[in-house]
Amino acid sequence: MRSQYRSKIGFHKIFGAAMTDLNSNQRLRRDEQGSLPIILALMMVPLAGIVGGAVDFGHAIAERTRLNTALDAAAIVAAKAAQDADAAGKTDAEIKSSAEKAGTDYFNAVKNLPPNSVPTITVALKDRSANVTAGYTSAMQTTMMGILGYKTLAIAGSSNSTVSLSPMVDIHLLIDVSASMAIGATAADVATLQTRFGCAFACHDGAAVTDTIVTGTGKYKKTTYKNYADSFDWAQQNGVTLRINEINKGIKDFVSWLELQTVTNKRIRIAVSTFSNDLTQLVPLTKTLSEARNAVPNTPSASSTTDGGTHFSDVMPTFAKNVGAGGDGTATPKKLVIIATDGVQDPNRLWSHSGYEWMRPQVRPFAPADCRKLDSKVSIGVLYAPYINLSPDWGYLATLGQPSQVGGKGTRFDDIVPQLKACATAENLFIDLSTKTSVGDAFKEIFKLFTMVRLSK
Repeated sequence: MRSQYRSKIGFHKIFGAAMTDLNSNQRLRRDEQGSLPIILALMMVPLAGIVGGAVDFGHAIAERTRLNTALDAAAIVAAKAAQDADAAGKTDAEIKSSAEKAGTDYFNAVKNLPPNSVPTITVALKDRSANVTAGYTSAMQTTMMGILGYKTLAIAGSSNSTVSLSPMVDIHLLIDVSASMAIGATAADVATLQTRFGCAFACHDGAAVTDTIVTGTGKYKKTTYKNYADSFDWAQQNGVTLRINEINKGIKDFVSWLELQTVTNKRIRIAVSTFSNDLTQLVPLTKTLSEARNAVPNTPSASSTTDGGTHFSDVMPTFAKNVGAGGDGTATPKKLVIIATDGVQDPNRLWSHSGYEWMRPQVRPFAPADCRKLDSKVSIGVLYAPYINLSPDWGYLATLGQPSQVGGKGTRFDDIVPQLKACATAENLFIDLSTKTSVGDAFKEIFKLFTMVRLSK
């Protein structure tokens, strides 16, 4: 923000006038008929003006600071009002009028500003951006400087703010559906699975599960059996929430929210892809957002010795090609990729077998270099479904429980979050889902960063 204090020239004029009076007094001293008391009396007027000018000048600086703060806030209010009007489907003329009024009203409502403060808020719309130019003029009443005939000091300042308006955006959701996404979503869910199966994962492996249900006692005792396709099916029918369930609900909530954004959703396309051993595009880029809402991945990848891996490094070149180059949001779409994952690369379950110990180092956190395979103009957000420390499980200790492979001070497990944060293109585009009450809100939070208001000057 840049402000100007335009009263300096007037102050210099006042100072110059005072010095002229002092020079006249020096000539009086050469007058043989003059006297020291008369000279001192005459000097008091310009000296009082100089001292008073310093006091008034300090007061003016304080007033200017308060005015500048109010103007900065008014510029941001105007930009946000333009954004809101655009999202509500208003015309350009309505957006401009609404934003200018909002900024002006805010400035005028600030208490204890100098009474003659007049704001000027101008909004220009160009290339899907609202550029707010704000300024004010004001006059501060002087005190001591009034002795010299200067009753006011002029103050002026300026500020600028810019906000993006509903840019064209392509959103690419990349969802991890590897076997690890079938882990319990909470500690309670994990405990339920471990009690029933001795494992924290609800494996989607086709291995039938049967519950034996005994009711009554004595001659009324009755035994029945309930069959399930596998432990994943058991979890779904017995109220156990898995990571993949949370992610699916989050996608549906996010897309439903996008559909409510009136004009905004008309400039958005969305695509949904999943990855495990391979990359699968569930929904190609579409303006029909409901297609994405209705095509969430309902089950994780099949779990077996060779299936259900997490081949993030392998799928990223193809995914990057599908996403393409990022644009400016006006002529070509801006690109946003949101990766929902637990952040662990895993070749398959062969590493758990004797003779395949050499594969265990391949169970590791995602490498940021794989994310950089996307075009540099593509923004990357990461929704981290926290990987659970499964110590003292032997498989965990043999893989993620091993020392860091990237120079960290801890284990590979300790590297998961730093690596994913480095994958995101900005620090605030990384979200740990354990810190949010809703996965859908986390998706929305990342998307909203595209429309963040900022002061440009």
